[in-house]
Amino acid sequence: MFRFALFNLLSRKARSALALLGLTVAIVGMVGLFSVIEGLERISKESFDRIPGIIVLQSGAPVPLFSRLPAEWEADIKSVEGVKIVSPEIWFRVNVIEGKMTISPPRFLFGVDIPTWNALESALYRDDIIEGRFLSEQDRGTNHAVVSRSIQEEFELELGDVFTVNGDDATLIGIYETGSILIDITIAMDREVIQQRTRFDENSVSAYYLETTDGDNQTVIKRIQDKFRGRTGEPWKPTSLSLPSDENPVQTILNGVDRILQSQRKPESTTPEPQQHESLPKSKPLSSKVPRKRDVDQRLQVDETLPIDVQSAEQWSERFDQITKSLDYIMLILASIGVTIAVLGIANTMLMSVSERIIEIGILKANGWSRKHVLSLIAYESGILGFLGGCLGSLIGWAGTLIVNAKFSDHVSLYAGPGLIAFSILFATVLGLLAGLYPAVWAMRLMPMDAIRRG
Repeated sequence: MFRFALFNLLSRKARSALALLGLTVAIVGMVGLFSVIEGLERISKESFDRIPGIIVLQSGAPVPLFSRLPAEWEADIKSVEGVKIVSPEIWFRVNVIEGKMTISPPRFLFGVDIPTWNALESALYRDDIIEGRFLSEQDRGTNHAVVSRSIQEEFELELGDVFTVNGDDATLIGIYETGSILIDITIAMDREVIQQRTRFDENSVSAYYLETTDGDNQTVIKRIQDKFRGRTGEPWKPTSLSLPSDENPVQTILNGVDRILQSQRKPESTTPEPQQHESLPKSKPLSSKVPRKRDVDQRLQVDETLPIDVQSAEQWSERFDQITKSLDYIMLILASIGVTIAVLGIANTMLMSVSERIIEIGILKANGWSRKHVLSLIAYESGILGFLGGCLGSLIGWAGTLIVNAKFSDHVSLYAGPGLIAFSILFATVLGLLAGLYPAVWAMRLMPMDAIRRG
């Protein structure tokens, strides 16, 4: 039966090839679209797995870049039981490197508190040096910098070279590489130098990264939240950018991302009376009063009793997954359009094939072929088209992800894993069988004389 079905397909090469091409293109598109999601999930997991500690941000801030916390709170966090090391950080956007605008991929200045960062048991950048060295005590107060391999290659830098970052000189002393497009976008320098160059408030930091004594992150997170609950502070809002949302597309995107991130919050069941903290510095992001509910965007669901957001890397990974899940629906819709067109193409091919062979089918049935035989023949033909289309589409899609990753390694990270490839082949085969179902049922119901008469 298989040989007979294959012979029928080869006897109508042009029509079979067009149906095969339509399904192949649809599967290529499906593999390409879902490789984006798999790539994001893979990069997210690999990136956050490299951060075993806890991150403390301003309440509501989506990333450290937009966060502002009082520098004096470092001592309060250190005093929490279970906290081993607290490393304050400063993050700032890099707009120009060597006179070249940096838009995509983005680049960031990372202000390192060198003593505490080097005291960490596990530290990004420091543990990923491939050339030169990381920042040490002798680099405090200097313009020495550590950059990623992608930045070094883009600007053709060598160890010891002096290059400009946002108009200021920096001397390259080390090159790191993690393999993650979410991490390899950073220029690390001494925190005090970054503060001076960016005019960052000396009484504030962007975030705190800390390690615990026994690795029990969740217990320490709860203790920190209990210690800071009720202190005054204003949650971060997209309006902190001081840009009109109806004219600025960047803020529109941030609004959406922020709502997704904040939707994961679970507000406390009780709200204790706020307590004034005398060490609160005067900084713009912070307020001298506890913000009322109407002062905060209702959609953010921020716990007003907490001026900080304390999360482990695992929780940050879960938040990131929520964003990728939203993309799943978009990718599914786009892939469905192409698949629907391909299914209709196969159904049309099989229907035309059956119509052209109606006399042949009538003769076969007159010579003893049962309905099951006719159904099997048409199913084999459509199944072969589906399987071949799935194999070709998956192979081309997989090869395409490798080419894109090689050519745009700094911008995207696609991943078409074995699971996606196997699913694509199986999915295409099932689609082929379903597409041939109506023509097969129509053919098997024909009476021998009716088939010969119609022909």
